[in-house]
Amino acid sequence: MAATTRLPAVKPFSWREHGQQVLQFQYEVYERNFPGFRVDGAFLADYERQLRQALRSPYEGLWVLVEDGQVVGFAWAAIISTLVDERLGYLKNLYVVPWARGRGYGARLLAVAEDWMRSLGAPRATLDVTADNESALRLYQRCGYQIKRHRMEKDLTEQEEEAWL
Repeated sequence: MAATTRLPAVKPFSWREHGQQVLQFQYEVYERNFPGFRVDGAFLADYERQLRQALRSPYEGLWVLVEDGQVVGFAWAAIISTLVDERLGYLKNLYVVPWARGRGYGARLLAVAEDWMRSLGAPRATLDVTADNESALRLYQRCGYQIKRHRMEKDLTEQEEEAWL
Protein backbone atom coordinates (compact mmCIF):
# COMPACT_ATOMS: atom_id res chain seq x y z
CA MET A 1 0.00 0.00 0.00
CA ALA A 2 1.42 3.37 -0.99
CA ALA A 3 2.17 5.91 1.74
CA THR A 4 -0.29 8.38 0.22
CA THR A 5 -3.23 5.94 0.25
CA ARG A 6 -5.97 7.09 2.64
CA LEU A 7 -8.05 4.44 4.28
CA PRO A 8 -11.78 4.99 4.67
CA ALA A 9 -13.08 6.33 7.97
CA VAL A 10 -13.77 3.90 10.81
CA LYS A 11 -16.96 4.87 12.60
CA PRO A 12 -18.90 3.42 15.51
CA PHE A 13 -21.68 1.16 14.24
CA SER A 14 -25.14 2.71 14.28
CA TRP A 15 -28.15 0.50 13.73
CA ARG A 16 -30.06 3.30 12.02
CA GLU A 17 -27.22 4.23 9.64
CA HIS A 18 -25.50 0.91 9.02
CA GLY A 19 -27.74 -1.95 10.19
CA GLN A 20 -29.25 -3.07 6.89
CA GLN A 21 -25.91 -3.00 5.06
CA VAL A 22 -24.25 -5.05 7.79
CA LEU A 23 -27.10 -7.57 7.76
CA GLN A 24 -26.57 -8.04 4.01
CA PHE A 25 -22.90 -8.89 4.63
CA GLN A 26 -23.93 -11.91 6.69
CA TYR A 27 -25.02 -13.85 3.62
CA GLU A 28 -21.42 -14.09 2.47
CA VAL A 29 -19.95 -14.38 5.97
CA TYR A 30 -22.07 -17.34 7.02
CA GLU A 31 -22.74 -19.08 3.72
CA ARG A 32 -19.04 -18.90 2.77
CA ASN A 33 -17.71 -20.08 6.12
CA PHE A 34 -20.37 -22.70 6.92
CA PRO A 35 -20.96 -24.74 3.74
CA GLY A 36 -24.57 -25.83 3.41
CA PHE A 37 -25.84 -23.12 5.77
CA ARG A 38 -28.38 -20.72 4.29
CA VAL A 39 -29.06 -17.32 5.76
CA ASP A 40 -32.81 -16.80 6.05
CA GLY A 41 -35.22 -14.35 7.65
CA ALA A 42 -35.10 -16.06 11.05
CA PHE A 43 -31.29 -15.93 11.08
CA LEU A 44 -31.27 -12.26 10.09
CA ALA A 45 -33.87 -11.41 12.77
CA ASP A 46 -31.73 -13.14 15.42
CA TYR A 47 -28.57 -11.45 14.15
CA GLU A 48 -30.32 -8.07 14.30
CA ARG A 49 -31.42 -8.81 17.88
CA GLN A 50 -27.83 -9.67 18.81
CA LEU A 51 -26.47 -6.50 17.19
CA ARG A 52 -28.99 -4.32 19.01
CA GLN A 53 -28.15 -6.06 22.29
CA ALA A 54 -24.41 -5.59 21.64
CA LEU A 55 -24.94 -1.86 21.12
CA ARG A 56 -26.17 -1.65 24.74
CA SER A 57 -23.23 -3.56 26.22
CA PRO A 58 -20.02 -1.87 27.38
CA TYR A 59 -18.26 -5.19 26.67
CA GLU A 60 -19.08 -5.29 22.96
CA GLY A 61 -17.64 -3.00 20.31
CA LEU A 62 -18.97 -2.54 16.78
CA TRP A 63 -17.44 -0.48 13.98
CA VAL A 64 -17.91 0.11 10.29
CA LEU A 65 -15.55 1.29 7.59
CA VAL A 66 -17.27 3.86 5.38
CA GLU A 67 -16.12 4.93 1.93
CA ASP A 68 -18.12 7.35 -0.24
CA GLY A 69 -21.12 6.94 2.05
CA GLN A 70 -21.16 3.14 1.76
CA VAL A 71 -20.23 0.61 4.44
CA VAL A 72 -17.31 -1.38 3.04
CA GLY A 73 -16.31 -3.19 6.23
CA PHE A 74 -17.57 -4.25 9.63
CA ALA A 75 -15.98 -5.44 12.87
CA TRP A 76 -17.59 -6.79 16.04
CA ALA A 77 -15.48 -7.50 19.11
CA ALA A 78 -16.27 -8.47 22.68
CA ILE A 79 -14.62 -8.87 26.03
CA ILE A 80 -15.37 -12.36 27.29
CA SER A 81 -14.31 -14.63 30.13
CA THR A 82 -13.61 -18.34 29.86
CA LEU A 83 -12.70 -21.07 32.32
CA VAL A 84 -9.01 -20.22 31.81
CA ASP A 85 -9.14 -16.50 31.00
CA GLU A 86 -10.84 -13.95 33.22
CA ARG A 87 -10.71 -11.29 30.50
CA LEU A 88 -10.13 -12.03 26.85
CA GLY A 89 -10.69 -10.03 23.69
CA TYR A 90 -12.72 -11.94 21.13
CA LEU A 91 -13.27 -10.92 17.51
CA LYS A 92 -16.81 -12.05 16.70
CA ASN A 93 -17.02 -10.83 13.11
CA LEU A 94 -14.77 -9.09 10.60
CA TYR A 95 -15.93 -8.42 7.06
CA VAL A 96 -14.71 -6.38 4.10
CA VAL A 97 -16.65 -6.22 0.84
CA PRO A 98 -14.96 -8.32 -1.87
CA TRP A 99 -13.87 -5.44 -4.13
CA ALA A 100 -12.10 -3.71 -1.21
CA ARG A 101 -10.07 -6.69 0.01
CA GLY A 102 -6.29 -6.54 -0.11
CA ARG A 103 -6.23 -2.78 0.53
CA GLY A 104 -5.54 -2.83 4.27
CA TYR A 105 -9.18 -2.33 5.24
CA GLY A 106 -9.41 -5.54 7.27
CA ALA A 107 -6.17 -4.76 9.09
CA ARG A 108 -7.48 -1.26 9.88
CA LEU A 109 -10.70 -2.62 11.39
CA LEU A 110 -8.76 -5.26 13.29
CA ALA A 111 -6.42 -2.62 14.76
CA VAL A 112 -9.40 -0.54 15.97
CA ALA A 113 -10.95 -3.61 17.59
CA GLU A 114 -7.63 -4.56 19.23
CA ASP A 115 -7.13 -1.02 20.58
CA TRP A 116 -10.63 -1.18 22.08
CA MET A 117 -9.93 -4.62 23.65
CA ARG A 118 -6.64 -3.34 25.06
CA SER A 119 -8.39 -0.27 26.52
CA LEU A 120 -10.71 -2.60 28.45
CA GLY A 121 -7.80 -4.56 29.91
CA ALA A 122 -7.76 -7.62 27.66
CA PRO A 123 -4.22 -9.05 27.62
CA ARG A 124 -4.89 -11.14 24.49
CA ALA A 125 -7.22 -11.26 21.52
CA THR A 126 -8.63 -14.40 19.98
CA LEU A 127 -10.82 -15.28 17.02
CA ASP A 128 -12.19 -18.20 15.05
CA VAL A 129 -11.53 -18.53 11.33
CA THR A 130 -12.67 -21.21 8.92
CA ALA A 131 -9.72 -23.43 8.02
CA ASP A 132 -10.12 -23.00 4.26
CA ASN A 133 -10.61 -19.21 4.33
CA GLU A 134 -7.08 -18.59 3.10
CA SER A 135 -7.36 -14.83 2.65
CA ALA A 136 -8.61 -14.38 6.22
CA LEU A 137 -5.89 -16.68 7.54
CA ARG A 138 -3.23 -14.61 5.74
CA LEU A 139 -4.67 -11.37 7.11
CA TYR A 140 -4.74 -12.61 10.70
CA GLN A 141 -1.23 -14.06 10.46
CA ARG A 142 0.10 -10.79 8.97
CA CYS A 143 -1.50 -9.00 11.93
CA GLY A 144 0.32 -11.25 14.43
CA TYR A 145 -2.26 -13.95 15.19
CA GLN A 146 -0.96 -17.48 15.70
CA ILE A 147 -2.73 -20.82 15.77
CA LYS A 148 -2.92 -21.92 19.40
CA ARG A 149 -5.68 -24.53 19.21
CA HIS A 150 -7.56 -26.48 16.57
CA ARG A 151 -11.34 -26.75 16.70
CA MET A 152 -12.46 -30.07 15.28
CA GLU A 153 -15.95 -31.07 14.19
CA LYS A 154 -17.71 -34.31 13.45
CA ASP A 155 -20.94 -34.69 11.47
CA LEU A 156 -23.25 -36.66 13.75
CA THR A 157 -26.02 -36.99 11.17
CA GLU A 158 -24.24 -39.85 9.39
CA GLN A 159 -24.03 -43.33 10.90
CA GLU A 160 -20.57 -44.81 11.19
CA GLU A 161 -18.89 -47.69 12.89
CA GLU A 162 -17.87 -47.05 16.46
CA ALA A 163 -14.23 -45.95 16.52
CA TRP A 164 -13.57 -47.77 19.75
CA LEU A 165 -14.58 -51.20 18.40
